[in-house]
Amino acid sequence: MEKQVDMSLMKARSYRRVLTTGIRLFTEKFRPLFKASWQMVTIYALCCGALGTLATIKIPEITMAMMQQMAVYQGIFATTLQQYSITLLEILALLLLVTVTLYLGSAPILNKLKEHKETGNITTPPSWLTASPKLMGRTLKGCLLTLLVWMVPMVLFAAALATAEAMSPGFVLRHYITTLGALTIYILIVMLAALPLMYVLMKYIMEPPATYWSTLRQSYGTGARHWGMLFLVFFASTLMVVIASFIITLPASILQFANQQAQTGLLMGDPLGMPSYMPWLTFATFTLCNFINFYVFQITLVHNYYAYGSIEARQQERKQQSKEIQ
Repeated sequence: MEKQVDMSLMKARSYRRVLTTGIRLFTEKFRPLFKASWQMVTIYALCCGALGTLATIKIPEITMAMMQQMAVYQGIFATTLQQYSITLLEILALLLLVTVTLYLGSAPILNKLKEHKETGNITTPPSWLTASPKLMGRTLKGCLLTLLVWMVPMVLFAAALATAEAMSPGFVLRHYITTLGALTIYILIVMLAALPLMYVLMKYIMEPPATYWSTLRQSYGTGARHWGMLFLVFFASTLMVVIASFIITLPASILQFANQQAQTGLLMGDPLGMPSYMPWLTFATFTLCNFINFYVFQITLVHNYYAYGSIEARQQERKQQSKEIQ
C-alpha cells in the first residue's frame, strides 16, 4: 500500500521533504491549477512569442550595426541606439508585458495555494472560462517590489561603473576582464543576500493585508535565519526546472539560432534562404514552448510555498517553546 503523504502546509520539513511534497502537490492538483490559470498564461505565452520573434529578427541587425561602429566609441551609445530606438522600445515594451503577465499568470496558482493553506484542499474551478482575479494585484505588487529591492544594488553597481567611465573614458573596455569578474562576484553576493526575499514575498502574498515594506522589515531576518534551507530548496528546485526547461524550449532555441544565422547572412549580402512562413512558425513555436514552460517554472513556486510553510511552523514551535520556558 502506498504511504500517505501529509501535504498540509504548516509543518516543519527538511528541504528534501519540501521538494518531494511540493512535487506531489503539483502533480496531484495540476488540473485545478491549470484550469484556474490557463487564460492569463495564454496571454503570457503570446507576449513571449511576439518578443521572441521580434528579438530573433532584429537583434542580429542591431548587433551588426554596433560591431560596425566599434571603432567609433561614442557611436555605440548614440548613433546605433538612435537608429534602432523604435525597435528597442518595442522590445522593452514586450519585455515589460512578459514580466507583468508572468506575475499575473502566477496569481491564480497562488490563489489556489492560499485556498490550500486555509482549507487543506484545492478545488477545481467550475468552468474553463472562469477567471480567477483574486490576488492578482497583490501578486503583481509584491513581485515588482521584490524585483525593485533586488535591482537597487545592481543600479548602484551600474552607477559606479558610469562614474568610473565618466572620470576615465574607456575604463570599462580597458579593464573589461576585471569589470566582468567584479560584476559576476557582485551579482552572486546580491543573489545570496536576496534569498530571504523568497520567504518575504510568499508571506506577503499569503497573509494580507500587511504592506510589503512592513512584511520585509519584520520577516527578512526570519528568512535569513533559515537561509540554508531556502538555498537548498532554491538550488535543487532551480536545477530541476532548468533541465526540464532546456528540453522543452529546445525547438524554440533551434529556430532562434537558424533565424539569427539567416538574418546575419542576409545583412552580409547572402540570400535569406528561409521560407516566408518562418516568422509565423517562430512565433507559434515560441508561444507553445513558453506556455508549457510556464507550468514547469511553477514547480519553484510550489516549493517556495512549502518552504514558507516550514519556516512558519518552525517559528510557531519556537514561540511555543519560549512560552513554555517562561
